[in-house]
Amino acid sequence: MARIRVKAKTKSAVKAKAKPVAKAKPKKTKAPAKPTANKPWAGQRWAFFGELAVWPAYHGTSPEGVAARRGALITDTLDERIDTVVFGNLRGTGRAEAQKKAQKLGLKILDEAAYRELVRIDLTGKRFAFAGGFDCSPAGLSDGLLEKMVTAAGGVVTADIDDKLDYLAIGHRRGDKKIATVNKAKKLVEAGAPITLLEEDAFLDLVRLDTPKAAGELDFAGFISQLYGHVDKAKLGRALDMLRKDRFQLYTKLDGERLVGVVRSQSGSGNVYASWLGFDGHYGCAQPDLEDCMGLQGECCKHLMVLVVGLARTGQMPHGQALQWMEATAGKGPRKNDELCAETFIQYKGAEAGEVDWRPTETIPEDFYAV
Repeated sequence: MARIRVKAKTKSAVKAKAKPVAKAKPKKTKAPAKPTANKPWAGQRWAFFGELAVWPAYHGTSPEGVAARRGALITDTLDERIDTVVFGNLRGTGRAEAQKKAQKLGLKILDEAAYRELVRIDLTGKRFAFAGGFDCSPAGLSDGLLEKMVTAAGGVVTADIDDKLDYLAIGHRRGDKKIATVNKAKKLVEAGAPITLLEEDAFLDLVRLDTPKAAGELDFAGFISQLYGHVDKAKLGRALDMLRKDRFQLYTKLDGERLVGVVRSQSGSGNVYASWLGFDGHYGCAQPDLEDCMGLQGECCKHLMVLVVGLARTGQMPHGQALQWMEATAGKGPRKNDELCAETFIQYKGAEAGEVDWRPTETIPEDFYAV
């Protein structure tokens, strides 16, 4: 019987069954975030350079934090994708270079005042009540300053402590029924009332406007409200207290570069002080022996504030100019200028003796109550 031979197939002859190649799935591009009521800046890229000289405490977070809370992506890389760049008034790493690049790229730029105003809380129709005494207004509500600060920001002042109240501002000083008023508000909050309790500093931050709602020059109340954001609040309160208690004859000289003047002490000691302030924010205050005023302590003293506020109230110095010069003192310590102070004291003594024609600006206490 014939044998049948079967020829084995070599490996090369065996055709491997090809596996189908899986097609690469296209990567899904993440759709840009869409703005919502709570995240109006979603999908936007923001950059911040330089520190802000003034930042309201009521936000509870940094300038970058507020932008992120509104949905913005924070970056320190400047390119054409950036939506907004914010520059603080104080120096910071890369600030100068970033300003040049942002301008070259034609990016939207905000200074710190514009950014503060953009993110400030809308107080239109919000109801405010007060508890305790205030350093910024020792006379209380009868002074009129607190109410004008609130109304200038769009709010309403009420004496009612109820569940319709939005803010209770609490002064640093003691006051009639202060503790009882605060406790009543706290109980309402525990019961679900949307009342925010604000310490005096936070209240001043909240109602301060960088840009007046009405066109034109700042009024005195608006000037004081803004000034509280740029100087030591307690010192400014003491300066206002001095102006409300006594008449002052302010011997001053003011030109486009500098304000210099003499303020007497309120202590009854007969001491006088020569204070000066430049348009660039440099300042100083000295006693007749040319030693620095003890009240400086690294910041503007109350005597300099008496000069600035007194001249602003009497119309001798425009509110806008006074505010701008005081804003420029941020981050600067006092300077000695013995020659200027000595010359000022000599002219002051000559004016008192009738030998020099230097007429003072007189302040009236009532002018600082009826604001």
